[in-house]
Amino acid sequence: MNETRLYTIARNSGSTEWKDISPLDVDRYLWLDNGYTPKVEVRLYYTTERLHIRFKTFEKDPLVRYHEQNDPVYTDSCVEFFIQPLPGSDPRYLNFEFNAAGTILLQIGEGREDRITLSDSPAIFQIETAVNQVDKHSGDTYWELAFSIPFDWLQTRFHGFRAESGRAFRGNFYKCGDETPIPHYGCWNRVASASPDYHQSGFFGELVLQ
Repeated sequence: MNETRLYTIARNSGSTEWKDISPLDVDRYLWLDNGYTPKVEVRLYYTTERLHIRFKTFEKDPLVRYHEQNDPVYTDSCVEFFIQPLPGSDPRYLNFEFNAAGTILLQIGEGREDRITLSDSPAIFQIETAVNQVDKHSGDTYWELAFSIPFDWLQTRFHGFRAESGRAFRGNFYKCGDETPIPHYGCWNRVASASPDYHQSGFFGELVLQ
């Protein structure tokens, strides 16, 4: 079944805290039926300069083996954000992939087979991580990853993109771990492919700047 989820991203003037932002849930676990479906919440906001994203992943002892930029972090305990800034005029999208250590894999292209790996400094994206945290309400263990995408950097890749109220673009959020003790594939917007494949921009959801 094809679906298109919608999430509205609020603008933060400086007074909003992460806990006050409504999350979206990475809760469609597909392709494997092994009972492992870790809860993942994603919160977003934007300012005049950046899009901010924060993953909260309820997972104990995340697997971390890779520490070099553009290593295959998707085989570790991994969270991902794919963004297509100009869906009406440019089929390319970016994939931001991170393990729990904050190691980034960053690529651009129209589909899985034509990805170009980018070597932009990870410092651009202000990556922050914390592992083995304990939720004060549930007592469950989680790890967090936060990063941000500068709009001026995004515009160097997508010249027509402007961060303005009402701007709609497309994307998806994922949780995976190809070589973890229990492999798993979760997504926000459902991907209707026969085998695991996150590089399906036709199944991205819609994101709108408020």
